[in-house]
Amino acid sequence: MAVPEPRIPAPRPPRSRPDPKPMRVLLAAGGIASASAILTALLPSVAPRPAGIDAGLTAEVVAPAPSVQHVTRVVVLKPGQTAPPQASVIVQPTPTPRVRVITTTRQSGKP
Repeated sequence: MAVPEPRIPAPRPPRSRPDPKPMRVLLAAGGIASASAILTALLPSVAPRPAGIDAGLTAEVVAPAPSVQHVTRVVVLKPGQTAPPQASVIVQPTPTPRVRVITTTRQSGKP
C-alpha cells in the first residue's frame, strides 16, 4: 500500500489593501482645523490687549451704592405674647396633620 504524499496548499496571493495616504491627509487637515479653532477661541483671553484699541469701545458701569438698607427682623412669638404696636403680624399657617397608616400583612398577602 502506498502512502499518499501530503498536499501542500498553494500560497495565497497577497491581499490588496487600500492606500492610507488620503485618510492621513484628511486626518491631518482636520487636526489642523480643530487646533486653529481652539487657538482662536482661547487666544483672546490670554493675549494682552493694547490700551488704545479697547479704550473707546468699553465703558465701565458702576452701580450706585444703595442709600437705604431695609432690615427685616422675624420674631416668633410664644403663646400669650403680643407683637409691638408698629409691627405687622403674619399668622403662621397650621401644618397639615401627618397621618400614618400601619398595616400588617402575612406572607400570603392577606391582612
